[in-house]
Amino acid sequence: MHPLEGIRVLDASHVVAGPVCCWLLAALGAEVIRVEPPGGDVTWRTLPYVGPDGVHRGPRRARDIAISPLRRGRGKRSVVLDLKHEEARALFRKLAARSDVLVENAVPGAMERLGLDYASLAPECPRLVYCSISGYGHDGPYRDRPSMDLVVQAVSGLMAKTGFPDGPPTKVGATVGDQVPAIYAALGVLAALRQRDRDGRGQRIDVAMLDSLLTLLWDEPIDVYEEQGLPERVGNGDPRGAPLDVFRSADGWVALLVPHDAQWRALCELMGRPELAARWPDYAARLAARDEVNASVATWCRTQASDAAAEQLVALGIPAGPVRSPYAAPRDPHVAHRGSLVPLRHPDLAEATRFLGPALPIRFSRAESAIAPAEPLGASSEAVLRELLGIEDAEIAKLRAAGVLG
Repeated sequence: MHPLEGIRVLDASHVVAGPVCCWLLAALGAEVIRVEPPGGDVTWRTLPYVGPDGVHRGPRRARDIAISPLRRGRGKRSVVLDLKHEEARALFRKLAARSDVLVENAVPGAMERLGLDYASLAPECPRLVYCSISGYGHDGPYRDRPSMDLVVQAVSGLMAKTGFPDGPPTKVGATVGDQVPAIYAALGVLAALRQRDRDGRGQRIDVAMLDSLLTLLWDEPIDVYEEQGLPERVGNGDPRGAPLDVFRSADGWVALLVPHDAQWRALCELMGRPELAARWPDYAARLAARDEVNASVATWCRTQASDAAAEQLVALGIPAGPVRSPYAAPRDPHVAHRGSLVPLRHPDLAEATRFLGPALPIRFSRAESAIAPAEPLGASSEAVLRELLGIEDAEIAKLRAAGVLG
């Protein structure tokens, strides 16, 4: 049995944060029905595309699906409703009434204008868990500001803290402004469902991208750093530790840190420099001579290949690893062993393609994740109306002719 089996989620979200949240819920076994406008969101039109032959190509052809929805649409049924039509909004409300969870990430006010916000739905859907994800939340001075990952990384302070002191502010290489709130939203949904188990009542969940990124920064004592005059950006090092950095090797880079005195002595022996352990025997001494300590380790690293250096360091119990390209993950034996990346399937193909997507990064001892292939846009529109709402074929044909189903 899947952990969320029996839970139905209405995914009314778009682009990244909401779809990723709902993909997590689908992978946990929830039935997820994604409702999109005609043509879908922008990700359906974003390169690259994968065709029914499993081949990646540029210009889009019939039955091609962009890789983003092929990944984030796994485990979801796809329904197209044009919510500009009152008939479509009425169908949406009926679907909400038959769902346990609704997830949306429209700009604040958009769902209210459609009459599909929590306040409008709650009277007829008292058990509904309604999750909203937005840039700045549904209240406060920034409520109505448009936002994307890049902007929230900037406003949160994360960008100013990323990079080297003498360089410009730098965004994180992944869309953490979208991905982190997606995870918090899924966590909030699970908590609200658990509370509903006890009292039978749904509730509204408000997750802001800005709030989510602040949790990353303020887990650290930022206020103390400011008082001490520490720089915002410290590159790959940390003023609280030595040696601690990313060092150039003979063939690339290697990341390492030495948290304990015994490990430092072992590293000095490995480097053939036992006198360094006597010169800087403890944490305080190493920290006071941080630049010199790092320089001594840098000299040794330049003589070593990244993988060989990491293996020697790990053998001593020292946290270390080579800096690898993100493209190397499919060839990593540990990633393969864990099944961290799984092949994507085009719905028209019986076998998997060579393209990969993330597996659910949670392992259960007595449950399984549920990741079915993504559907083409709108593939389940008619089936969902029949199965969930009991609408007859003749009425469905009228809805389609009126443009309600796109």
